[in-house]
Amino acid sequence: MSRKQIALSVIGLVVIIIAGYLAIIWFSDDHTYSRELNKARDAVAVQDWATAKRHYQASRQVHVSIENRTAGEQLNYLERADAAIKKQNWASAKNLYQRAIDTDGGVALLKKAAKTNQRFVTAKQDTSKYQASVSSLQASVDKKDSEVKDLKKQMSESDASIQAAQDSANQAIADAKANADSANKQASSASSAAQKAADDAKKSSNKDKDDH
Repeated sequence: MSRKQIALSVIGLVVIIIAGYLAIIWFSDDHTYSRELNKARDAVAVQDWATAKRHYQASRQVHVSIENRTAGEQLNYLERADAAIKKQNWASAKNLYQRAIDTDGGVALLKKAAKTNQRFVTAKQDTSKYQASVSSLQASVDKKDSEVKDLKKQMSESDASIQAAQDSANQAIADAKANADSANKQASSASSAAQKAADDAKKSSNKDKDDH
């Protein structure tokens, strides 16, 4: 074999080795990229945003794609929305979920999760409004009930005052009647005494005439 043939063989072998090496690297990177993406998607399915973010970042180190680039932005909104829910800040949470939904080129799986959570927040918000209305109505009812009780108490006290005044008037009438009866008896007794005195005087006068 000539030197030229040997050189060509060596070059061919080197090319094959390099191609094989590159193929191995490409296969390994592709496998790592797919594995990290699948793990990220699994985490999204159970709404484990921190884990999903970690695996999306790992996949991005291998290969930058629209999914792992926009996923990071969406996950930030989702994490902030969850924090708002813990504080019962429904309006903020609802707005953050909407921003995750509206992210340009956003991951469909993350949009779906945001829509699901947004419906939950809307329901909680409506429930809070209903509970506030019920509380307000209950407070109004309690106030009216208290006012009715106070009015009944005032009426009871007024009735008691009226009854006391009536009893006092009845007692005064009874006392006046008793005094009148007593005065009539005394007048009758005085009249009887006066009539007796007059009769006695008359008898005495008639006796003196007879003696003369």
